[in-house]
Amino acid sequence: MNLNNKKINKISMRDHAYQIIKDAIITGELEPQRKLKDVELSDELGISRTPVREAMLKLEDEGFIVSKRNSYTMVAPIDVEEAKDVYHIVIALESLALSDALHASPTEIAKLEEVNDNYKQAINANDAKQCLHYDIQFHSELVSLSTNQELIKMLGTIKDKILRIESSYFHEASSKDKSLNQHYALIESIKEKDLERAKQLLADNWMNSLQHILALNESK
Repeated sequence: MNLNNKKINKISMRDHAYQIIKDAIITGELEPQRKLKDVELSDELGISRTPVREAMLKLEDEGFIVSKRNSYTMVAPIDVEEAKDVYHIVIALESLALSDALHASPTEIAKLEEVNDNYKQAINANDAKQCLHYDIQFHSELVSLSTNQELIKMLGTIKDKILRIESSYFHEASSKDKSLNQHYALIESIKEKDLERAKQLLADNWMNSLQHILALNESK
């Protein structure tokens, strides 16, 4: 019996369950405050309960799931107050990445422009899902220009929370026009190696999204 292979397979199932459940939470397929049962999830995924329970514990550690002992386990509600904190953290971390972005090659800048052009097409097609995809991709491409791997890891974790928040609130592609133009202006500031302007545009871009979320939340 090869125990090493069995261990790898178990870890693989846990990671597989983790990613599927997490994606469903982020996209809203598993909506906020929905009760979760490991037996039901294991049946849907076609795997045993153990890797599902392990995946759920990891998601609870990350704040995507909440539970009360001997009572319930559910998808965490979206906390707008927490969103404020998360957005400000992302602004601070992405601003650190901008210093490296100023040294971007023409090829790297062209990639930013390509992603933003795709973003524009998604807006014109009124495809909110694709808008969100290209918006997040733009910022991912921007951060990838940094040489600070720890910074990139930290942002990756935090941005999953932002993706969930924006998936819940951004249902109209038209609300992204301002964001698109800010991206183009940010690219120009990178070309001109204007760090202060780039940081300001970046902060404005994220705050634009946050203000939209806060306004929608107040209207509920």
